[in-house]
Amino acid sequence: MAESYFKEAELAAKKQQLWKIPLYGPMLFVDQQSRLTYANAPDSAGILKPEGGIYTGCLPKEVMVANTAIHWGGRTWSVILWPLPEDRNERINLLLHESFHRIQKQIGFPAKSPTADHLSTMEGRILFLLELQALKAAMQKPVDRRQTDLANALAFRKNRERLFPKTIANESMLEMNEGLAEYTGASLGRSDLRPHLYTQIDTAGNRKSLIRSSAYLTGPIYGLLLQEKAKHWTQQIDSNANFPNLINRYYKLKASKYPNESLYNGPVIRSTEQRKEIIRRQALAAYTETFTQRPVLRIILVKMSVIFNPNTLFDLGKLGIVYPTGEIKDNWGHLKVTKGGMLLKDWQIVSVPVIGQLDLAARHLEGEGWALELADGWHVVKNDDLHYTLSLN
Repeated sequence: MAESYFKEAELAAKKQQLWKIPLYGPMLFVDQQSRLTYANAPDSAGILKPEGGIYTGCLPKEVMVANTAIHWGGRTWSVILWPLPEDRNERINLLLHESFHRIQKQIGFPAKSPTADHLSTMEGRILFLLELQALKAAMQKPVDRRQTDLANALAFRKNRERLFPKTIANESMLEMNEGLAEYTGASLGRSDLRPHLYTQIDTAGNRKSLIRSSAYLTGPIYGLLLQEKAKHWTQQIDSNANFPNLINRYYKLKASKYPNESLYNGPVIRSTEQRKEIIRRQALAAYTETFTQRPVLRIILVKMSVIFNPNTLFDLGKLGIVYPTGEIKDNWGHLKVTKGGMLLKDWQIVSVPVIGQLDLAARHLEGEGWALELADGWHVVKNDDLHYTLSLN
């Protein structure tokens, strides 16, 4: 099965030359529990042994396992968690998405993963969802009749820029990272991309969080719109590009005043988001109390690798971003959060809530929804009634 999946990915990657170097390359399928690994190439240490037409072995424990790209065993690999999706379209989408991450630095797109924090606000979400509906309207028209809807889509984004000038640039950074990766996977992995995108647009409002997952939506949408106007657009961009400028260039748009929201399901979007805002404010108050008024274990990040779900992040403003679930490996050990959340501040400090007292001599610590395995030489220190930290002997 693994061998057949490698062949699927190789064949799909040849469908169209999107990037300046071949997309298909070294790839690992890894079972997260057993760490059993299937690969399409050997590693430099000989851990992966030939078996049939592929290579198998157990990935070392120090290697963080997630859907990502890593440098290990003398190569840069795409890593995909095993088992892979049963649906062929979803599977190839994922394989080629991670293949982009493997080559992105080589083609001039260094990995950048900021959060577009304004997309946690009610008005930010509304304007984003209106932009998506305008883009859907454009996709439903012939290429030469899309200018009005595209101009309106960019007007909704321009209004976000006016309201949130400090973080709007993060949307473009995400789009030139996760957006291009998802466009690569979706466009090469699906025989008919349009119905998939319509579904993604119409269900976008159901997503718990958009602050990091927004580009998974806009990347394939803008990518398809550009592809249908200029087939080889990906060969002519670099990390300084952004979708609004590309759309303006290829479609030669005229500036649009603020559009009539009712053209794009605005009243329904606003009503729905207003109801959600009540729930968001309740969650904001609860998280704020947890991480400011109750005991926490606060850990300084040194040299970390992180796994998280980009669809669930919650913005706490100056306090940081709550990751409801995730894992961190660092010099101090391995933190795994399964519920309740961890708070990351500027990728420098992670905090988890503490209930009761922590055993300062323990090597394995647990809280409500999290567990921490400490590396040799590290131990917990109680600073005051609200703060625990880690110290190295």
